[in-house]
Amino acid sequence: MASSTWNDSMGTCSSSSSISDYIPSVNAMLRFSTFFMVFGNIIPSAIREAIGDWLHGLFSRIFFDSEFTFNIEDTWQHFHNETYRAVGVYLPTRIGPSTASLVIGHNDHNDIMAPVQPAIAVGSTIVDHFQGHRFEWVLCEKNENPGSFNNRKKRWYKLKCRKKNREFVTETYIPHVCRAADEIIKERDGLSIFTYNRDDAYWDATVFKHPSTFETLAMDPAQKQEIISDLDLFVQRKDFFRSVGRAWKRGYLLYGPPGTGKSSLVAAIANHLKFNVYDLQLQSVKSDSDLRTVLTATTNRSILLLEDVDCSSKSTETSIFQGGRG
Repeated sequence: MASSTWNDSMGTCSSSSSISDYIPSVNAMLRFSTFFMVFGNIIPSAIREAIGDWLHGLFSRIFFDSEFTFNIEDTWQHFHNETYRAVGVYLPTRIGPSTASLVIGHNDHNDIMAPVQPAIAVGSTIVDHFQGHRFEWVLCEKNENPGSFNNRKKRWYKLKCRKKNREFVTETYIPHVCRAADEIIKERDGLSIFTYNRDDAYWDATVFKHPSTFETLAMDPAQKQEIISDLDLFVQRKDFFRSVGRAWKRGYLLYGPPGTGKSSLVAAIANHLKFNVYDLQLQSVKSDSDLRTVLTATTNRSILLLEDVDCSSKSTETSIFQGGRG
């Protein structure tokens, strides 16, 4: 299928070619469709899916305009959009023969030979089929302040569906995407550790690989089991926290001189829960409003580590707050 991509200072997104680009007549296309239906059983499924998607898009543009578009932006009411994040986790699992381009790479600074991971390229189309319905996703991008020093790229996903399926999307399909993403996050093998970049006001991520686990942690067995049981209960009671109107979070205060195992315990908690870690040095935050912005930029199912909160005093205590920001 012929396609085009527009690129300027305002944005990037994919768009379909005009009908004049399609040379075959309508009769020729109908004959091809008949051939496809008759001999479809002997055509490999991947090729059938690609041809089906092509025919669907072509006939939709020629004979009727019944598409509806949802836009899922990277922010929602000044905060990170968790639906956008869920879509970003889910879509790489739906890559198929109709996907024209991908972004690949990894951020494991400890292993240059680590397997690459796929990600969605700007302007690339991902087609998903769910309960007999067809959904088309496109990742778009634009510069919010072209030409300014403090320019930020805004990203959003375009979701196209049939107009009659709008309620199905909001009530069934998007919840399915979010549930699938949540399961992927729970089962992921790799974790990330984020450090706050004060100059760019942004969390920088790298692969979190720490050998510490509760099995290897040198700790009083009874106290260790108490912490494990408390963590497991915390994860299991997410719905309870919501039902009583409380934020789903849990806090721990660790203190002591360097070398007593505080960082190893944090790593063991992260590996046990499979939560990412946000490591924040309070000295890098300029004001209370900046601190509020930094904290709201973290994601759910994560650990927020505040180190040396009493650095202005002579004490050596360290404070850790562990939470799942659900």
